[in-house]
Amino acid sequence: MRHKGLLVWRYDSRCNYMITLVTEPRANIFGALREWGVERTEAGRAVYEAWQLVEKRFPGVRATYNAIMPDHFHGIVYVMEEGCASLEEVVAFFAAECERRIGRRIWCGLWRDTVCLARGQLHRQINYVLSNAKRRWIKEHNREFFTKTMGFRHWRLERANETLAAIPDADTWDFRAFSQVGGLGAVRELWDLETGEEIAKPRKGNKPLRAFEQADNSKNRVEETASGLQQEKVATPTCCSTLAVPGTPTPTCCSTLAVPRLEWTALGNPFLLEAPLLASVRISTATPPDILSELVAKLVARAERGVVLVSPWISPGEKAVKAEALARGGRVVHLLPDGMGRYYKPGGGEFDCCAEGRMLMISPFAPRPEGAQRVKYGKARFEWLNLAAKAIADIATGFSRSQLQGTASVQQQKPQP
Repeated sequence: MRHKGLLVWRYDSRCNYMITLVTEPRANIFGALREWGVERTEAGRAVYEAWQLVEKRFPGVRATYNAIMPDHFHGIVYVMEEGCASLEEVVAFFAAECERRIGRRIWCGLWRDTVCLARGQLHRQINYVLSNAKRRWIKEHNREFFTKTMGFRHWRLERANETLAAIPDADTWDFRAFSQVGGLGAVRELWDLETGEEIAKPRKGNKPLRAFEQADNSKNRVEETASGLQQEKVATPTCCSTLAVPGTPTPTCCSTLAVPRLEWTALGNPFLLEAPLLASVRISTATPPDILSELVAKLVARAERGVVLVSPWISPGEKAVKAEALARGGRVVHLLPDGMGRYYKPGGGEFDCCAEGRMLMISPFAPRPEGAQRVKYGKARFEWLNLAAKAIADIATGFSRSQLQGTASVQQQKPQP
């Protein structure tokens, strides 16, 4: 079996690991899902017995919490002594023992692990393993709350698309850069959406295309750009057919082609967009503590009265609002900075909120390719998400850094000469 793990990590180190093995091809051979858990078959009982043998085979290893699901297995492995055994050896023994007892090959050729390094991570992984069956039961019996919709359409999202289309000179953007100086209309300085690095001009071989160069005669064809934005091209008007020469001014009738329509992906509770009132939340990290506490209390009170809060939830202040609002029964819309892959699902408390009809996750970005490393996005992408949240909502609440520059609280914090 092949291992998909951290390249720079020594897997015989003293640490806790969560391993995941999946049947091939996702066959439900270990049992049937019930409301109280999984009713195991003979194959499921064989997997449990093989798990109990791990500690006998490797004295310096503890095989602790586990979840035997109908089509996969989760287990927590604790390597107690440095170098006593590697995780690969433990998993190879366990997988071979399962197949020996069942009498045939059952596992997929790839298994995964999670190295529990961060504070509280082991506790979260244990909770995930123990509640795995319950979460699966909730998801299968509330599919309308967990259905991922590609190409999701809503008039509020159309408003976000129109906001981007209304930005001056947007037809010259290559969608890998975003203006950060002199307002949204200025393109003097650009920031790469993928790396966050400032670029003075478009890179060689990456010349921005005008609207008439981006047009395509095929309708509703979706393509993914290098930034991950999913864009839907529209048909070229007849008047544009004569403007195929670069540098020719774009006619008025082509103004709708300045920015291709974005393709949104939604997961969770799309009916939240139909709420009577939505409020966007943007709180700068420079917000003084006294203003921040007052703002959090104000927004949480709105959430308790039924207002749906919309935000990418980036800054610590925004995260505090989200946590407090959800704890008090509020509802939120989360704009994700990354796309949702094939097996993406909400985790932890967000899963419970989706099951209760209190959370919607949306993203206009394409998911990362399978196996690609996670990208640390620059501030330009989050700036765009804040603009989209403001366009989606009915009212805007909070402060950006530029809005805080003239407040008395911020001026008081500046050191005196």
